[in-house]
Amino acid sequence: MSTATATAFKLPDLDTVYHCEGLGTMTLGQMLDGVDPDLVPSDQTMLEDLLWAFGAWESLEEMNAAMATRVYATGPDGRVGFKLVK
Repeated sequence: MSTATATAFKLPDLDTVYHCEGLGTMTLGQMLDGVDPDLVPSDQTMLEDLLWAFGAWESLEEMNAAMATRVYATGPDGRVGFKLVK
């Protein structure tokens, strides 16, 4: 038997402010407003997926650094778009 104890995931406070691309600042509570209770993050991966969906970063500097990693590309329809390199 392993003696290691797993640390339980804890959702950040709902008033935690994130910087969201195109949306300005937003709290975690605002992101979760109206979300199906089954989809409320219960582990780190779910939280990261939620933040990714909102283009959310913990600081403006972090967001700007991430925006610098955009790769512009032309899609099959000829439209120019971008993808984020994660």
